[in-house]
Amino acid sequence: MDTGLVLEAHATSQTDPCEGHQTVSRAFDPELVPDARGATNRPEPGCPVEIALAAVSGRWTTLVLRELMGGPLSFGELREALPTLSAKVLAERLTGLTDRGLATRETHPGFPPRTSYRLTEAGLRLRPLLTELYRTGAALSGLTT
Repeated sequence: MDTGLVLEAHATSQTDPCEGHQTVSRAFDPELVPDARGATNRPEPGCPVEIALAAVSGRWTTLVLRELMGGPLSFGELREALPTLSAKVLAERLTGLTDRGLATRETHPGFPPRTSYRLTEAGLRLRPLLTELYRTGAALSGLTT
């Protein structure tokens, strides 16, 4: 199966073709690596898998995302939904999500002013990933070591 995605290691380090060094080529599974961005031998920031993992990384992030999947919530509503999550960590997770463009912070007029958080279209795209992570975790939890 030729996917067009080949990793060549040591291609430029071979000085004498009679030496024992060989070029190492490996074709990637096209489902796992559908384009060249994933054809890497180390984590790269532009790799789609690394981008997705960064989006859900950090303790509590998946739970904050889960709560926001249902629609906009205020900081207080999020604290109520996740009572053991400290205000400091919640603020950090919300800042991270907004900085990555996965959530927006909206301030509503009135006194006192209310703030709510809503997932962006990019944030909502994480739903299938969270669903599959849950399914995979449930399947793995049934395995005995």
